[in-house]
Amino acid sequence: MDVVADTSNGQAQTASAVHDSSNGRVDRGPLNPGDHTEDRAAAELKGRQQLEQLKGAAKKAKSPAEREVQIDRGHSHVVPTISIEDVDSDKTKPPPQQEDSPPLPAVEDDTPSPPGNIPSSEAPLIPDWYKIGWRQVSGVDDPPLPEGEEKDLNILSQFLSEQFYGEWYHNAAIIVFAVFTSHFLTRFGFGWGWLFILLAVCNTYYSTSMERVRRRSRDDIQRELVKTRLASEHESADWINNFLDRFWLIYEPVLSATISSSVNQILSTSTPPFLDSLSLATFTLGNKAPRIDKVRTFPKTEEDIVMMDWGISFTPNDVSDLTPRQAAGKVNPKIALSIRVGKGLATAAMPVLVEDITFSGLMRIRMKLMTNFPHVQIVDICFLEKPVIDYVLKPIGGETFGFDIANIPGLSSFIRDMTHATLEPMMYDPHVFTLNLEQLLSGTPLDTAIGVLQVTIISARGIKAQKIGGGTPDPFVAITINNRAELAHTKYKHNTYNPTWMETKFVLVNSLSESLVLNLYDYNDHRKDTLLGSATFELEKLTQDATWEGVVSPLLTDGKERGELRYDVAFYPVLKPEGGEEIPDTNVGIVRLVVHQAKELDVKKSLSGDINPLAKVYLGDNKAPIHQTRNIKHTNSPVWESAHEFLCADKESSVITLKVIDDRDFLKDPTIGHMSIKLKDLLTFKADGKDWFTLSDCQSGRVRLSAEWKPLNMAGSLQGADQYTPPIGVVRLLLDKAIDVKNVEGALGGKSDPYVRVQINNVTKGRTEVVNNNLNPVWDQIVYIPVHSLRETLMLECMDYQHLTKDRSLGYVELKVSDLVNENDDPLNPYVSTGAKNMAEPIRLNKGNETKGTLHCRAEFVPAIKLKNLKFNETGSSPLKGTTPPDSDEGGSIISTTSNSSMEDDGPVHNGVTINGPTKKGHTRNAKSTDTTKTTGTVETNVTNQTKDSKAEEVDNDPGHVMSKEELLSHQSGIIIFNVISGNLVKKARLEVLLDDGYWPCFSTQRPSSSKAQWAYVGEGFVKELDFGQVWLRLNEADDGDKDDIIAQWKGDAKAFLDLTLEGPQTYTLTDQDDKSASTVRIEARYVPVPVQLEPRESVNNQGTLHVQLVDAHDLPAADRGGKSDPYALFTLNDQKIYKSETVKKTVSPTWNESFDCSVPSRVHASFNIEIFDWNQIEQSKSLGSAQIDLTDLEPFMAAERTLSLSSSKYGEKGQVRVRMTFRPEIIIKTRSKTSTFSSAGRAMTQLGGLPVTAGKGVFHGVTGVFKGRGGKDDEVEVPAVPEVPAGQASHPLTAKSEGVGNAPFPSSTSIEGLPPSNEPGTLRVAVLGAHDLSPSDVKPYAVLRLGDKEFKTKHAGKTNSPEWNESFTFAASALTPKMYVWVHDHRTLGKDKLLADGEVDLWRHIAPDKANAAEVSVELHNGTGLLRIQLDFDPTLSPLSRPSTSSSSERVTRTMSMASPSRFSLRGRRPGASSEDD
Repeated sequence: MDVVADTSNGQAQTASAVHDSSNGRVDRGPLNPGDHTEDRAAAELKGRQQLEQLKGAAKKAKSPAEREVQIDRGHSHVVPTISIEDVDSDKTKPPPQQEDSPPLPAVEDDTPSPPGNIPSSEAPLIPDWYKIGWRQVSGVDDPPLPEGEEKDLNILSQFLSEQFYGEWYHNAAIIVFAVFTSHFLTRFGFGWGWLFILLAVCNTYYSTSMERVRRRSRDDIQRELVKTRLASEHESADWINNFLDRFWLIYEPVLSATISSSVNQILSTSTPPFLDSLSLATFTLGNKAPRIDKVRTFPKTEEDIVMMDWGISFTPNDVSDLTPRQAAGKVNPKIALSIRVGKGLATAAMPVLVEDITFSGLMRIRMKLMTNFPHVQIVDICFLEKPVIDYVLKPIGGETFGFDIANIPGLSSFIRDMTHATLEPMMYDPHVFTLNLEQLLSGTPLDTAIGVLQVTIISARGIKAQKIGGGTPDPFVAITINNRAELAHTKYKHNTYNPTWMETKFVLVNSLSESLVLNLYDYNDHRKDTLLGSATFELEKLTQDATWEGVVSPLLTDGKERGELRYDVAFYPVLKPEGGEEIPDTNVGIVRLVVHQAKELDVKKSLSGDINPLAKVYLGDNKAPIHQTRNIKHTNSPVWESAHEFLCADKESSVITLKVIDDRDFLKDPTIGHMSIKLKDLLTFKADGKDWFTLSDCQSGRVRLSAEWKPLNMAGSLQGADQYTPPIGVVRLLLDKAIDVKNVEGALGGKSDPYVRVQINNVTKGRTEVVNNNLNPVWDQIVYIPVHSLRETLMLECMDYQHLTKDRSLGYVELKVSDLVNENDDPLNPYVSTGAKNMAEPIRLNKGNETKGTLHCRAEFVPAIKLKNLKFNETGSSPLKGTTPPDSDEGGSIISTTSNSSMEDDGPVHNGVTINGPTKKGHTRNAKSTDTTKTTGTVETNVTNQTKDSKAEEVDNDPGHVMSKEELLSHQSGIIIFNVISGNLVKKARLEVLLDDGYWPCFSTQRPSSSKAQWAYVGEGFVKELDFGQVWLRLNEADDGDKDDIIAQWKGDAKAFLDLTLEGPQTYTLTDQDDKSASTVRIEARYVPVPVQLEPRESVNNQGTLHVQLVDAHDLPAADRGGKSDPYALFTLNDQKIYKSETVKKTVSPTWNESFDCSVPSRVHASFNIEIFDWNQIEQSKSLGSAQIDLTDLEPFMAAERTLSLSSSKYGEKGQVRVRMTFRPEIIIKTRSKTSTFSSAGRAMTQLGGLPVTAGKGVFHGVTGVFKGRGGKDDEVEVPAVPEVPAGQASHPLTAKSEGVGNAPFPSSTSIEGLPPSNEPGTLRVAVLGAHDLSPSDVKPYAVLRLGDKEFKTKHAGKTNSPEWNESFTFAASALTPKMYVWVHDHRTLGKDKLLADGEVDLWRHIAPDKANAAEVSVELHNGTGLLRIQLDFDPTLSPLSRPSTSSSSERVTRTMSMASPSRFSLRGRRPGASSEDD
């Protein structure tokens, strides 16, 4: 170290004691009081190399070292702007100078000097106003002062006086020897002389042995006393205090300068906008050193642990131990904070003084020793008691007129309490402040990362919490280290006590001696999120095992358990050389990027010629910067020294872009210049010692940038993180029944209406039907759930259906996929099933560990055929994303102030890489790249395409079957993977995709932010029979969980859908009920076959429409006195009445020739009966006999005639009835609200053998397919549409009672689209026959009909859920009245009638508008359950205005207004007397 001492100027001497060992002595320009503090701090920064570690600590104080890491996946389109040749060009070296030659003129060189280089010029003098350290403040060096007197040394010596340990009066050996020897001498007549000799020997031996014993005992006792005294008493440390008194005078100026420079950097960054600058104008700790008053040592510790208690004090005002001359020259601690107010030239400084600082406390120091240098590895420091702190604070008035605010009552104690509250969690016992001396002295920055922590948040269960004000929480997890700043968070899950996230986060850590804290919060829109509980994981466990899977930690709040959290933790350390081996060169690692400074920035874009530069760093094509430096005001040569670390997944293709921006207060910040460079080139520059780069798009400017590469062995861990994974198979769930479920409606006198929904990651994948008013429901339904990994868990949640509010949870049962699957060594068949698993699990309630009820089910895993390269084309679609919409109700993104998205701007400049690397000859090794993905939360990643080499390598290494499109479509069952790319919508609505019966959506996208949706979302669904399956696309404007609001839809055949979408993206048109308001959606699909063996009841042939013709009966029992009967037939399906025939009077061999259609959900489990009754006018009808009709042996599309024998308990087996039946297989749509009603899917299946009759015909409705031609152009193919009939209405004409398959359930397309040729009304006679399956069963129902401005109602029936009214009404019908509206109410004698259900009838879909015809219509009722049967008879030639409307048995209600499409929510359209709560 070169120290230039100037005895005439103490300030220069002080400044010369600090220099930059890395760059040599750097020229510093003259400093004057008018300069800004930022410039002074920058100048001081370049001259102090030992401040680097403290600068790192300051950066750590600003942003913690541990944080969620940004991932650079490379493959960006940015081209580097700087090449290595631009910087590392050959320069002409000057010739060597001869000894006698004159010195060469100085040449200004801006390149950094090597460490230890002698400065080229003399350092300038420091101005008088700049005072740092006690020497400058006291003015000791102004005039030469005589040497001061040394302090008197009072070294107290302590000694342990020797104690009398007692006398030893016996020694067995010498006594025995003396006795025997004296006896021998006496026996043989020896004289007294020999006895004296014996006494002398004994005396000598005794004295010597006793002296040795006493000495050893005294040493042992003394050592024990010393140990006891060390552990119980304090010792003085005057020797070290004497050393500190002398060393402090030398070290305090350097320490003060270090603190001042570091604090000035922080103050410059943290300056509020309304202030010009903040700086420390004066800082000194005085010339009296701190003292160690007492020391206590703990000897009984481990061999490598030293633990002591130090009583320390810093009392500069105490002059009791100073001589009068020393007291006269004493300098007290003084800190002057200069606050500069104003802008530009109009600024003024306001000083804030802190003086007379005193401090004292008892500190415990624990040191862990090691063999390597510096031999002390870790130092833990904590205060055993609160330290005493005192000071004088003068915020106004300066040193002369300042007023100590401690004199204000209460303020001093408030500041003291706030200080203790801040320090207590840091270093008050039992908390410790850890100093890693091994890391501090190793030369690495303090905030550097030692590895990457991979945290996978799986799920939480049994959360015991509610929202403020009531309600189910919306939980999410925040990741922290020791509860400091939030590093990352998951998405929130809407309205659940049992959330599942399955999100992976990467966090950089710099120490494993801390704790990972996972805080569970309740997300709130307009107020602060509520903490529900915390789970803690000690990172020290990772030193024993680097991977911890399936960790279950309790969620604690104030010591009380509030649930449990499940997660995985893995640690990937930075690779270091071991045993002399080199560090392995990996393609994945941590990049430490340091933006040092800039010079000669272009100021021409600023009108005033004054800029406030800051730098932003981008990765690849990302628009959001990953790092932003602080802004340095009023300079074109800023010094930032700002470091940032991120995770790089592909070093070969990573591109870094840096933009220098002029920070302006009110205007848009312009870009001064930018540069782009490949990471591998930047690392090459670092190895060559080059770190200055020229900026592009500016006339001048250079920036100093360096990077450090820290390799990691985690290439496989980044693959699949937050990325869509193809399914490995399906879980076949037979949801049988539940016993004794929780009753949530007991307070109202009712019972729960349970159903089961199956969720994965809080997304509903399937559900059963609702069983009304039953605590022991039996569902006996099979659902298929696609699964993607063995780590997934199926949550079978039992729910209570609610008609008006959200459904309530009755508990859940968890099923792990790993319990059903075993891994296989065969790469083509990696998973095998363990067989069917029968379960009878207790239903666990949401809150806590209580259970209520038992769920019986059976689960079996069916593996999928592993396909090779199962991914979408990169042209026309984006890479596969996750399966949870980011903004749906199932999960949402959390807007955080710490998120990088808050810094999003225009992004990097895409005009090419400005710094090109060297052209290398020879073979270049291709590193395998990692699949790109779009991660969630606050991680900003670079989503780019794969390179051709890496893609080819992946293709070779990806095992799987290769199938053509024809081979794929030959498999009947499998998983359809939908890639919903974009859409052009009429309204902003969610897109729902349904398969087959359309009972529940397979998946739903999020609601787009605009009508031009860009979803790029991947979902999937299971199809059981591809030849007969259907694909539904629906636009639902309602939120998930609310009542559906379908604004448009499209239906099509699943096989034809796949035939097109497997080739590439296709465009589909979705229309409303009136075939208007068309919206288009662009979709691509993939198909994964799953060989599932379907049960007979699961096949499409097991469900469909049954056409029944009741022909006649013979030899019926005679119930009347005249030997005759009045028979009629009643058909029931699954104990529900579906049809009643006409009564034939006075006969035992009636002939009916009546026919009807009914929907059969399952032929295998159908209970189809016919019962003949004798009609009586007065008394109740009597049964004449019944028969069971077997539907399992019916051949589809083949008419079968059967003669059934009747039997009854009264008449025995007597009578036969003849029926003809035709079964047409078709998918039956199940209503989502209730389960007892079914409706036709609108597509009857017409197949013979195994091939559909309509194979090859167009089945898409309004589809525009876009295909890639060989010539590169797109060919638009219009596919013809099939008219759609809304679900819930079925009819057959009464004039055509034909048999066989020719009786279609719906009229042709011409009659559907046809309307009356004019608006002239015709006469419509409506006969309300009856209804069945109304809910509840004990009601008195009546029906209300409205067509146009007329409304009629029937009489109310008795208490039944299958009323028969048989009443007729007459209406005027025309083109202006396309629909008739129906309401069914419950008549109440006291109180208002209650609405049971409602429905609507599309008149011109069932009857022809241009001729006289009739039809019997079955209408499915909504907002309730039930099926209404009416008969329509229309005559266009008979005008209803020629005669008054009559009714056989009804009360006519006139209306004064006319509306074509009344709403049941309209007050004008509501039936008189109906309550508002009916809706």
